[in-house]
Amino acid sequence: MNELELKQIMKEIEAIINQLAECSYCKKGMDLRSKKLLSELFQLKIQQACSIKKAS
Repeated sequence: MNELELKQIMKEIEAIINQLAECSYCKKGMDLRSKKLLSELFQLKIQQACSIKKAS
């Protein structure tokens, strides 16, 4: 996966995170710090998966 593909995937993930943050069920949503941490976690896991795939 190249940098452009990673950026596109992260845009899609961030859209999902934003939808989760606007939770109408609990009416609380998610704060900005939590959204940022969740986004970083997804990016790290995607990069780890790519590294494992390349090593195989």
